[in-house]
This record gives sequence, structure tokens and C-alpha cells, in this order.
Amino acid sequence: MKWEVEVWYKQGVTDAVGDSVKKGIGDLGISGVSNVKTGQVYIIEGKLDKKQIEKVCSGLLANGIVQYYKKKKL
Repeated sequence: MKWEVEVWYKQGVTDAVGDSVKKGIGDLGISGVSNVKTGQVYIIEGKLDKKQIEKVCSGLLANGIVQYYKKKKL
């Protein structure tokens, strides 16, 4: 069994890496980029049920104060 977990910053939280990438794109002379967001994707393989993967997400992968996550079974 495989799970895919995406972790993103919540709206309103500063994404310093995203801001740096957006600035770098402009520095390369490329225009038209209005926003850049960074996140992480985890692929977890093993015998994990919904309750266990939820515990991994909320207790390890995402800081619930500034991040949210989406999970799906692959």
C-alpha cells in the first residue's frame, strides 16, 4: 500500500523559499509570474491504515499551526 502526502503552508503564512524563487525568476528576466508556492510531497509505502497515516501526517510531517496536508491512497 502507498500513500501520497502533500504538505503546504497555510494561506497568509510567509513562504520565504517561494518568495525567493519568484524574485529569482524576475532576476532572470522572466515576467508574468504572480505567485510561487513551495510544498513537499511524501510517498509512504507500507501497511498503514487511515488512522496511522493521519497520525504520521499530524504528528510528524506537518506543523498544524502553519501548514496543512492532503493525503491520498495510491
